Amino acid sequence: MKALLTPRWSGRRSGLVVLTVWLSVCAAWCPPALGQMVIDLQNPNEAKLPIAIPDFIALGPAHTDGRELANILRNDLALTGLFRIIDGPPAQQSSADGTPDFEAWAQAGAQALIVGSFSVSGDQMTVEARLFDIAQKKMEFGKRFTASLADHRRLVHAFGDRVMEKLTGVPGCFTSKLAFVANSHPKEVYAMDYDGHNMRQVTWTQSVSLSPEWSPDGRGIVFTSYLGGNPDLWFQSLGGGQPQRISARRGINASARYSPAGDVLVLSLSFEGTPKIFLVTPQGQVIKRLTDGRGNDISPTWSPDGASIAYVSDQAGSPQIYTAPVNGGPSRRLTLKTNYNTDPDWSPRGDLLAFTARVDGRFQICTMRTDGKDVKVLTNRGTNQDPAWSPDGRMIAFVSNRDGKSVIYVMDARGEVQVPVSPIPGKAPAWSRSPG
Repeated sequence: MKALLTPRWSGRRSGLVVLTVWLSVCAAWCPPALGQMVIDLQNPNEAKLPIAIPDFIALGPAHTDGRELANILRNDLALTGLFRIIDGPPAQQSSADGTPDFEAWAQAGAQALIVGSFSVSGDQMTVEARLFDIAQKKMEFGKRFTASLADHRRLVHAFGDRVMEKLTGVPGCFTSKLAFVANSHPKEVYAMDYDGHNMRQVTWTQSVSLSPEWSPDGRGIVFTSYLGGNPDLWFQSLGGGQPQRISARRGINASARYSPAGDVLVLSLSFEGTPKIFLVTPQGQVIKRLTDGRGNDISPTWSPDGASIAYVSDQAGSPQIYTAPVNGGPSRRLTLKTNYNTDPDWSPRGDLLAFTARVDGRFQICTMRTDGKDVKVLTNRGTNQDPAWSPDGRMIAFVSNRDGKSVIYVMDARGEVQVPVSPIPGKAPAWSRSPG
């Protein structure tokens, strides 16, 4: 129960935008051909799609390496756990007229092919890429993106998002961002691209910051901080300026999460004594109390339809995960098999909850259906905590100390691919719900 009074705060979502995108859907577009390469996300036994991504070709002088651009895309697709990257191009990549040598790529084992080129003019870069179905020997779609040279990684991520949309029906999350709390003194909030690049400090409180959460528009972060001596809820704009206090009630004001519609916050407040789950406006006015009883209730997370929340309570004697309807009704306990379960996060697809469970004496990242069944343990090395779903529901960010330091990792939803991403030690990852 002490652990619940000083919980491991966790967080999620969002991003900030702005990229000038010029789209050209090529004349050879042929929707039926995509039927050969569609990835069935509902089939856990679906084989990974073999895809080749040769180095991008520079159309003129450029300081950027075409291999670097291709590696960004290779990394994006590999992290989803849905693709097998084909290493190395065949001796003859394309015919004399520039058409890919489909036979050579097929012999190399590829079923899909992405060919990219780029050019630089002043401080602007244009990246053009095309996706080909090798079996059909057809181009499925092509896009051209233009932005500042400093934004070159985002250009490639943007194309990867569209590849995912075409092959799965759901846009990718490669342009989204992660926020987290640095394991340092003071403990400040940082933000970075989902793959760890372009990290920047967001808060400057000179205090202890906890549990970041992206605003729905991606232009700010709410977080709990001891800036005023009490664990209050604050909002920090990514544009700078002083943080704004949202809730400063006696006791904890913690683990705030925006509703799917973005018009309500759910959080844990203890101004009435024992921490309970409340709904408040974005300005901090209490709407209503959601939980009751004798336990400490913390770490709420919304269902994607906004009808329910999941949260942690020790009302049964140890931290367990419960759900409760937002419009009233009894709570329901979901976790029954292990004696310590925390950090729930509801998948954007609505079908799963990710959470932290104590397994064989160590904390591990697990998933379960929203009725508490079909529990799967996704990690098994070191201590792993604070899961946060990506906005497309394909990946999970979490904290792991498996290599000696607690850093932010990203893995696919089945736990097959797990890689560290944060340049510095940190905790409480929060995934943006919109492009960065």
